[in-house]
Amino acid sequence: MKRFAPFVLAFALVFAAADTAEAQTQPLRLGLTAGAVTSSVGGDYYSVGDWKWGFMAGAFGQYHIARQTYIGLEANYVPKGGKRVGFSQGSTQDLNLEYIELPLTIGYVNRFSGWESNLYIGVAFAFQISCKVVPTGTSNSTDCDDAPLLPSKKTTEWSIPFGFGFAKDMGGSLLGLDVRYALGLSDIFENSNVRNRSWQFTAKWAVPIGS
Repeated sequence: MKRFAPFVLAFALVFAAADTAEAQTQPLRLGLTAGAVTSSVGGDYYSVGDWKWGFMAGAFGQYHIARQTYIGLEANYVPKGGKRVGFSQGSTQDLNLEYIELPLTIGYVNRFSGWESNLYIGVAFAFQISCKVVPTGTSNSTDCDDAPLLPSKKTTEWSIPFGFGFAKDMGGSLLGLDVRYALGLSDIFENSNVRNRSWQFTAKWAVPIGS
């Protein structure tokens, strides 16, 4: 339980910062996101891999429960995995994973002079749609189910996303940038203690619904 203490504290701080005195309905926002993700894996039984880059995209909604506090739900395509992961003695392979990820977040917003910044944390559930390994330096891709020396893959993943962003009011819409770290909580393979970790850098565009 100690490993989750910082995240529990972060949630508590975000809730404490909520402007509960704001009673009027805040607008719902809907938007699109796209950008780059760099990911790697780590664990006790396999050597840590190098970071690899990929493209991610998705859509999101935010409901403002108070003037400075919102609940967000997203649906993103996110590639993960890593390069040069040591699955066996003396050899490495690239691990290419693809997920549809559903983050649920709570965030705190600060507005100033047509701009706004936000800080958030949450929990994400993901469905794996692809799992392939490629021997380092080759192009011979193999499905994880058919690769030797690998335990059974897990087709779902839990993670904790947390990050910050800022956006500019464009007069009817908002355009911004977001930086996020996603810490994997569940194993990629059965009983392996090998987990994803990723940095996500995205551009976001949103429009308010309602007033």
